[in-house]
Amino acid sequence: MRLNITLEFDGNLNLPIQYNNIMQAVILNWLGDENYQKFIHDVGFKFKNRKYKLFTFSKIFGKFKINRENKTIDFFDNANFTISSLEDKFLNYLAANVIGKDNFKFGNNIVNIKSIQSIYNKISNKEKVYTRSPIVVYSTFKNYLGNKTYYYSPLEREFSELIRKNLIHKYEAYYGQSPKDDEFSIQAINQSKLKQRVVLYKGYIIKGWDGEFLIQGSKELMNIAYNAGIGSKNSQGFGCIEIK
Repeated sequence: MRLNITLEFDGNLNLPIQYNNIMQAVILNWLGDENYQKFIHDVGFKFKNRKYKLFTFSKIFGKFKINRENKTIDFFDNANFTISSLEDKFLNYLAANVIGKDNFKFGNNIVNIKSIQSIYNKISNKEKVYTRSPIVVYSTFKNYLGNKTYYYSPLEREFSELIRKNLIHKYEAYYGQSPKDDEFSIQAINQSKLKQRVVLYKGYIIKGWDGEFLIQGSKELMNIAYNAGIGSKNSQGFGCIEIK
């Protein structure tokens, strides 16, 4: 399940160019229920030594202007984005809290909810999708300098396999068991249109990729990919995809 949310505001919506952490904080605050909010923020869904929040969100879309000197972005008229979660309860809490209030703080801005739309899409075993926020795939290695993070591109064979394993772990964390069918693959549809994105999140550099992809696999893992997000760092605003 997912929610498409359109914001309206007086003047413009002024945010840092690197606004992922602000959006994450807004979304968690929108949950409203303190106990559930604490569960998502502090605990999440666990399997062995792994834990997942199982939600993701897109970039903000709308007319905008970037101020490179101030490192800010201004959205005009209105702005819209998508929040997606494997757990309907997450979005039900969010929608109920949003509908019940007149306005909200969004960074240093006051915004109103112009519209909120619930979306239920059935996903097949093979879909063409595009990114609404970059897909992040990485591994961490140790060397003589300490830990080193390597970010994979969609052109490397590890990209698809690491995503498949990540989806299996998310499934295990939510359902408490392994999927009966663990087939999944992803490949870029047009390599020339792939774009690498570099995002600064709370001082850390994160590298991801935007583009169009063909994904195929079992019903279980396709559902995880679409609703919980594909790749890593979903709850920080990465890996949100949409069906073409």
